[in-house]
Amino acid sequence: MPAELHVASLLVHVRPDRLVPVRAAIAGTPGAEIHAEQDGKLVVVVEGPHEGWIADRMTAMHLMDGVLSAVLVFHHAEAVDEAAPPTH
Repeated sequence: MPAELHVASLLVHVRPDRLVPVRAAIAGTPGAEIHAEQDGKLVVVVEGPHEGWIADRMTAMHLMDGVLSAVLVFHHAEAVDEAAPPTH
């Protein structure tokens, strides 16, 4: 099976009093990056090798103290050439 790259965006809704620690926890999550924030809602992009990896990160965020919800907004997968150098 060829290697794949999965990219997903999540909308994470956070209680205002827990925003700082949740933001820090997400920033420390491998493969996750916060791309936008407004009114206690974070747009988080997650990249990983398979959809189970994405689902695990989404579940971990959902279970963080202060997170009201973490929902999948977008998911894309594509085959990658393991011999090619990374683009980022």
